Amino acid sequence: MSAFPSVPPGEAIAVSATMYTTYRTCPDQALARLHGDYPPDTRVSFKGNLAHRMFARHLRTGEVAAADFDQACKEEIGQGMNVKIGAVGLRPSTLRGVIAEVGELYDRFKRLSHDGFREAEVFVEVTVGDDLVLRGSVDAVFDGTCDGPLLIDWKTGALGHAQDQLAFYALLWWLESQTLPERVEAVSVSTGERYAEVPSIESVRETAEEVATMVRQLRAALAADVRLERTAGGWCRWCPILSDCAEGAAAAAVFDS
Repeated sequence: MSAFPSVPPGEAIAVSATMYTTYRTCPDQALARLHGDYPPDTRVSFKGNLAHRMFARHLRTGEVAAADFDQACKEEIGQGMNVKIGAVGLRPSTLRGVIAEVGELYDRFKRLSHDGFREAEVFVEVTVGDDLVLRGSVDAVFDGTCDGPLLIDWKTGALGHAQDQLAFYALLWWLESQTLPERVEAVSVSTGERYAEVPSIESVRETAEEVATMVRQLRAALAADVRLERTAGGWCRWCPILSDCAEGAAAAAVFDS
């Protein structure tokens, strides 16, 4: 595999790992993202973002002492997360609770092995065609035991279906460097669960074909101003087009009950 599969020209699209995983669960929700409809920020997403920032800080600069943890969190919030405080309705009292929960996750994170750490929050962007870009941010890159690196995605909740996200990262890495990661792995800091895959030329080729198919369908839907297939599941709880989807609303009610 030396190039991304060709796709017909059309609407400019930037495909992220989130876009791809969203499409794999519900194509129409991915299309909604291209229309500018995104899930709202929540307390859970705010906590997850802050935890990821603290994990990266630890890897880059070393352990944060317990006495300094609150201040370190506030520094990270001040570097790009302030606007989200109002969006999720956090007040000083509730923010303290979020920081305390992030502290619990951080204590678990410190117990993980970080041997061979290379880089944190590695952003990869690859132009693969006219008005088509693939991009993603890998939480951490570690040295592998052979030639390729180990790519890790930290999860602050359950692992869920991590396969698609890991496959997308493996494809990105291959397209950008023409080398395969030795392994791609998702690690739940909260539960200790792990899921890993060993990419191959065949697997990244398969993912590339799936991404190309997604782009074709999204562009066709945009050009014809039609909707795509909707698939209901637990992800419906955070869907930005839930109010217009009876099946999704029913699924969200089940998962919220």
